[in-house]
Amino acid sequence: MSAFAARQQLWGAPSPVAKTPVNENPTPAPKDSTPTQHPTSTVKGVIQFLHRLFFPQCTHDTYASGSIDILSCANCWHSLGTLITPVVRERQPQYSSLKPHKKNYQQKPDGCVTLRTPDGERLVILGSYGIRVHQGEATIAGAQLTPLDPVQWVHAPHCHALPVLRTSEDTVVELHPHPAADGLRQLAKLNPAFGKLWNEVPTQGVPSRKDSTFQIVYVPKKVALQELVSPPEWNKKLASLIATKRKGASSPIFFLCGPKSSGKSTFGKLLANRLITDRAGNKNAPWSPIYILDIDPGQPEFGPPGVISLVKLTSPNLQPPFCHPTLEPVTSMIRSHAIAAVTPALDPEHFIECVMDLFTTYQTQTHPGEEKKPPMVVNTPGWIQGLGLDILSDLVKGIKPTEVVYMSTEGPEETISGLQAAISFIPTTAFSTLPSQNTTEILSPSRIPSSLRTMQAMSYFHLLPSLSTWNSTPLSHVPPWRVRYTGPDRGFRGILCYDYQPSPRILAEAINGMVLALVKISNLAALRGLDNIIEAGSGKIPLIDNPMGKSLDPKFSELVGLVLVRGVDERRGELQLLTPVGMGGVEKGEGRLVLVMGKFDTPSWCYSEGLVPWIQRLHGSQNRGAGGKVWRVRRDLGRS
Repeated sequence: MSAFAARQQLWGAPSPVAKTPVNENPTPAPKDSTPTQHPTSTVKGVIQFLHRLFFPQCTHDTYASGSIDILSCANCWHSLGTLITPVVRERQPQYSSLKPHKKNYQQKPDGCVTLRTPDGERLVILGSYGIRVHQGEATIAGAQLTPLDPVQWVHAPHCHALPVLRTSEDTVVELHPHPAADGLRQLAKLNPAFGKLWNEVPTQGVPSRKDSTFQIVYVPKKVALQELVSPPEWNKKLASLIATKRKGASSPIFFLCGPKSSGKSTFGKLLANRLITDRAGNKNAPWSPIYILDIDPGQPEFGPPGVISLVKLTSPNLQPPFCHPTLEPVTSMIRSHAIAAVTPALDPEHFIECVMDLFTTYQTQTHPGEEKKPPMVVNTPGWIQGLGLDILSDLVKGIKPTEVVYMSTEGPEETISGLQAAISFIPTTAFSTLPSQNTTEILSPSRIPSSLRTMQAMSYFHLLPSLSTWNSTPLSHVPPWRVRYTGPDRGFRGILCYDYQPSPRILAEAINGMVLALVKISNLAALRGLDNIIEAGSGKIPLIDNPMGKSLDPKFSELVGLVLVRGVDERRGELQLLTPVGMGGVEKGEGRLVLVMGKFDTPSWCYSEGLVPWIQRLHGSQNRGAGGKVWRVRRDLGRS
């Protein structure tokens, strides 16, 4: 009997309301009469019917034996398990395989947790924590950890894919509370975007502390979580690139490009962590540093939005971007430039100049005298068509990477052919494609790229670099820098506007409450001949006249940091600035500082932090001009 016929027979059978007597010798029905219904009125009939419905090919003689237990058929039970198991896993995903008990899970009074995994386990951990391997080996987000390595600090909020901690056999791992976790969580008081990102209510049966900064996830109850997944094609390519690093005679440079949300940043993080922790078969060898050319101004990994940078990494990157919005100057943040926009479209030529200056810095100023430099990973914007393709092609021709990895196997065809044409004149450059990451499941639709940029900018301005933590005080209550802009001892040369220069008489209003870039120039040639300084407005703010929209020459300038203009005091001739940059970075400017105004995202997030001077709360029609009052809707129009 086919499955379709069985279903039709089941639907046509009457519901067994009451048990009816059965005639032992029924009279044969006429040929033109209705067929006899299936005997579903008994438990045996139901089981036999389901057995035939689900397993029509089964040869087990359950009817002849009189068995009514489907479990007696081993073949059918195995098939039934294969059908039901995927559905169950989809409804209740089991993230961590470790089953905690007294022998493998020990929690200390200070919050540290010791895990023993004799058989090797996988752990998905939500929150902020440190990892220390005491015995065996463990991997997380591409990084390979051994007992020789120090504690590695992790921030794992659920708005990003959670890294999976995998341990080998006979491994002992210690998890530490994160010392900076509380400061980062306190930002939720200022902006709801930072709320509900961390530990859930502990899973029943799992030991935990109320003040713990992390939680091992088994089956989430309130929110969907996504693991950091590396497809098989990615793993194969990672192994290939690691082999290229080991046997290559020159410094390997890996150029990552592809469409938006294709996984460039994720693959780049996995690759960077693998390159840093790869010991080339020598377990006692130290980690080796690498360099990151972070040139996506819209979603930078190691800087605030609107900034591109050259970064040196000596330890794995196990945090999302908003958890490290800046790095230690000189030792980690080698050099950076302000694009002053979240896309290269503001000034493509200036963007290419900045990227090539960072690449020149990598070639000339990192590890001088060494023939083979550490590897470098280039993370590019997701603009891959039209002018974006032209920018990528020019960068490939200028950098001449070891391999160009395009993060999509679905085109567009013109982009792939354009990149292949760009490397056709570079015999040492290889080209490969990888499938994009799976984006079918959207975990946090409220945290779109613009929301993540807001979180990163807010994290940047609330960061305390000296303490490696965050200050949750509203920016309106933070004492600003008072920088003079008049007189011979003024703090900066002038304000330079990229792309568009507002009228000088409204310059104070244009910069008040906005984000500007503080740039240090090493030579007046950085101004490209912009020598005319205008005293703008009644406050006589120095404005570097730039009617043609020129940009600073990146060869003779570099970014010190971003500043937020809290106020303009025209009576005293001062600007009130907020910035996480230390005094040391400003003092090195030697008086040659320029404030750059561009198209940074409007910092609307800071206007609602407490009582800021830029906000005026209006109640009803208070202080509203003509046409600005609250309108009332008339619902009686058209009535007779």
